[in-house]
Amino acid sequence: MNIYPALHSRMGSFTYYTVKMSARELSESVKYAEDVHDDHLLDEAIQRKLKRNRVDKDIVEYLKHQPDRFFSSIVVAALDGNPMFYPVQVTEDPHFVIFRDDQRLNESFGVLKFDGTQKYYALDGQHRLAAIKTLIDRSNASTDGAPEGFEDDEFSVIVIVPSQQVSDFMQKYRRLFTSLNRYAKRTDQSTNIIMDEDDTFAILTRRLLTVHDFFRSSGRQRESRRINTEKKNLTGKEPHFTSLETLYEINTELLSSPQRKSTGWGPTSAEAVDLETFKRFRPSEEYIDQLFAELTMYWNALLDEIPDLHRDPLLMRIHEMDEQEGEAETDHLLFWPIGQQMLAEFARELLDNRQLNPDIPDTDSVKLALQGLGQLEWRLHQAPWRFLFLIKKPREKDPQQKWTMRNETRKEVIRCGRRLQQWIIGVDELDDQGVEDLKTLWGSMLIPAQSGEQQNEMWAQVERMKFEISG
Repeated sequence: MNIYPALHSRMGSFTYYTVKMSARELSESVKYAEDVHDDHLLDEAIQRKLKRNRVDKDIVEYLKHQPDRFFSSIVVAALDGNPMFYPVQVTEDPHFVIFRDDQRLNESFGVLKFDGTQKYYALDGQHRLAAIKTLIDRSNASTDGAPEGFEDDEFSVIVIVPSQQVSDFMQKYRRLFTSLNRYAKRTDQSTNIIMDEDDTFAILTRRLLTVHDFFRSSGRQRESRRINTEKKNLTGKEPHFTSLETLYEINTELLSSPQRKSTGWGPTSAEAVDLETFKRFRPSEEYIDQLFAELTMYWNALLDEIPDLHRDPLLMRIHEMDEQEGEAETDHLLFWPIGQQMLAEFARELLDNRQLNPDIPDTDSVKLALQGLGQLEWRLHQAPWRFLFLIKKPREKDPQQKWTMRNETRKEVIRCGRRLQQWIIGVDELDDQGVEDLKTLWGSMLIPAQSGEQQNEMWAQVERMKFEISG
């Protein structure tokens, strides 16, 4: 016999009970669908395939290392067992005399009893169940480092029992499984960055918005004048410098020093972990402060080296502005996410190649490493970006060609842009054949394709820029 304190509820045709089970009870009592039901036939399958890698790498590690661990309710189907619910007359207690006329209390709280022959299986939460079973099984090597007393942790479990009249049992339970997963929606990345207290890059990004003079706003952070915290993509009519998601990605790239990329993230080599693991567990406040000081140093140097970053974004994202020298309005690559992504990657490359020890940066070495970025041509209507990042093509339901930011072969185009920058700024010196190959690659990516004469005219501008910057 098994008894549980329970909250009795109904929804649609389902009767269900919210109970609590210890980790040990869950591990010993709740099975997977294939242990309870023959699901060899696809039409009878009632559970998705268990992904052990997700269990062992993600959930087990979370339970082992997160003292603030918490799960949402695991949904369990109960077959057989002659379930009986015994309501507790709550209103008979003098403490609840004021609620004496509310029969919902008497109908909702009580004890759920099974006769011991019941079979439970996880309808939703099988990966969480598998992680619990893994940590309880002391013969499993993955239990090393399991938190003390984990077997007594208590979990919320929703137990669904079939009505005595249910004849289409399998159909109902498959429908329930589908509903639980189809209508569940993961939080978007912006919300994760705003809320996450373990992801160091989310913490650092929020701190920039709070304390850095360039990013912070006098009002609420969610209404930042610099950062769009609602969506990733920007339009020419938005006043923000960038989006929260893009800023998070830039910060991650800027902090990805050679040592961290090769040996892992952490205050010491003994504590170093890979990037994805590092994002899941909050390090010491001392290490977070250290990374923030480093990140601030990078941003200060970029903002000093590229004065255009301080300009009004509303004047810097005008596609139809075929500007002339000296005009205030322009279409500027560094005010679009694709350009900001490329800037972060190129800045990190300069930091890696121009500093004596890029893993121990200081203000002077960072400034020297990023020197020249402000001299590069960033206006999209100028070579080499015109027709490369800013392209002209017909829009849907509009036969006229209009300027738009490129989406096609985005990674390849960013890679080409970085190679151009490396050569122009003098990081990558090419022989005559190398220059010709780079020119050919660049020319092949232009949309729409340009004539040989037009390509030569634009390439001449690129060569003049290289001569002015690196000789």
